[in-house]
Amino acid sequence: MRKIAGPLTITLILTLAIPSARLYAQAGEAGLSFLKLGTSARGIAMGDAMVAHAGGSAATHYNPAGLHSVEPGSSAQLLLMHKEWIQDTRTEFLGAAATLGDGQAIGLSINSTTVSDIEIRTRPGLPEGTFAARDYALGISYSQRISDVVNVGATGKFLYEKILIDEASGFGVDLGMQYKTPLERLSAGLVIANLGSMSALRTETTSLPSLMRLGGAYADSLPAISSDFTLASDYQLVFPTSQSLLSIGGEILFQETFAARAGYTFGSEGRKFSAGIGVRYGIVGVDYAYAPLSSDLGNSHTFSLYINL
Repeated sequence: MRKIAGPLTITLILTLAIPSARLYAQAGEAGLSFLKLGTSARGIAMGDAMVAHAGGSAATHYNPAGLHSVEPGSSAQLLLMHKEWIQDTRTEFLGAAATLGDGQAIGLSINSTTVSDIEIRTRPGLPEGTFAARDYALGISYSQRISDVVNVGATGKFLYEKILIDEASGFGVDLGMQYKTPLERLSAGLVIANLGSMSALRTETTSLPSLMRLGGAYADSLPAISSDFTLASDYQLVFPTSQSLLSIGGEILFQETFAARAGYTFGSEGRKFSAGIGVRYGIVGVDYAYAPLSSDLGNSHTFSLYINL
């Protein structure tokens, strides 16, 4: 009964969560936008089309159902990410995942975004000083293999934001599923993310950017050139704004060492094209992603380091 009841239960939870998120979003526009942004150079280079195949430490952000999918031969993975984008905005991410046996895995994550040197002005003329705005998310994740084809997972997050002297905190939840379809090498994924609430920042309450991601990924090998490739696509619906995004991404990995990636996001006003490269050596991997931003906002540069243990 466990193999049948598990998928039905999580499907029901996710189905009920969608209208709940819609109702909550009616309270106003969402803040904490950093929760919608990718947290690995590999994912960002592929347009963040990751919901169906994210594994290991990156799954703490993209889909907690994939936590146990660390690299073959490893039982744990550590991911560190640094991103520079939009003037002096910086994002740092630390994620960790470890398998527990019996198809179980846990994960921890810290996500931080800082905007530095914001000028303080109360009258025309020179600024009176500067300050920084900071957002944080501290998460703990868990995943369970329900059957040979279904994995489910959840992440609970403590959230904090501070602007000058004003601050607010709250909690959020992500629920996810990954499914190996009857079509060989084709997987599917579903996530409902950022369900929760925040306390008031001074007098305004911030709504979380609750969203749904639904996607698929196809992975196969190219023996003629000693390579593996992955093609993926995600549909994302951000509930507070009713914004729909469609991301597609691809990766080719040559001799399990050198990776080239590219992605494109339809429906985004800020970012469309992205690309990147990666290198693996032993238990260590280094990835880079480049994403030009619209409206003369500059370019986004993301660096990731992961270690398999």
